[in-house]
Amino acid sequence: MKKIIALLLFFTAITCFAAAPKGNELPGYSPQSLFQRGNAYYKQCDYANAMISYKRAQKMAPLNKDIAHNIEITRTKTIDKMPPESNIFFVEWYKGLVMANTIDDWAMLSVVSLILALLLFLAYLFVSSMAIRKVSFYMCCLLFLSFCFSVLFAWNRKYILNSHDTAVVKVPSVQIKNLPTAKSPETAVIHEGTCIRITDKDMKGWYGIRLSDGREGWIHASAVELI
Repeated sequence: MKKIIALLLFFTAITCFAAAPKGNELPGYSPQSLFQRGNAYYKQCDYANAMISYKRAQKMAPLNKDIAHNIEITRTKTIDKMPPESNIFFVEWYKGLVMANTIDDWAMLSVVSLILALLLFLAYLFVSSMAIRKVSFYMCCLLFLSFCFSVLFAWNRKYILNSHDTAVVKVPSVQIKNLPTAKSPETAVIHEGTCIRITDKDMKGWYGIRLSDGREGWIHASAVELI
């Protein structure tokens, strides 16, 4: 019976290794390189591209104070000067934890944790010493929790990097429409460098948006750069 359990655990480890998310990072980009790119655009007074670079850097490093500071400075240079979105501290802290490692790092940690947990569980099954069995059992439980959280963080990082729910206006000015048609009446006009929240992508060529001051509407997709 114990041999069967050992085989099942071995195949479980192989299956989890194959299923763990891997790769899918932004190739050639890092928070620091994007931050430096934003600084270069800012010095050229290209505030739209500076904001795009800073927001992408912040997406990868949500708790970086230098990036947040430069975003606020750049916001004061835009015409609209929209207030920053209010974020729950716990949510930002969790994002910072998830983005602390790459997808591959979280996946590797999950696999290593699982393999060690399985080895300790085998020790719990086969070792006769009660003291070693107790230590093996508790360490196995801790490593299994590490495995679960690592997999969760890997998938969450992948989701965050692949979800483009914010954007920056990249044209001098653009109209916010009441409906996703060119003939629809406008509700507001916003300008380059303004950050918006994407709420709907179902209409071809149009995005449903929400501004940080609560106004909503539709904007042409070609006028913004997704983050």
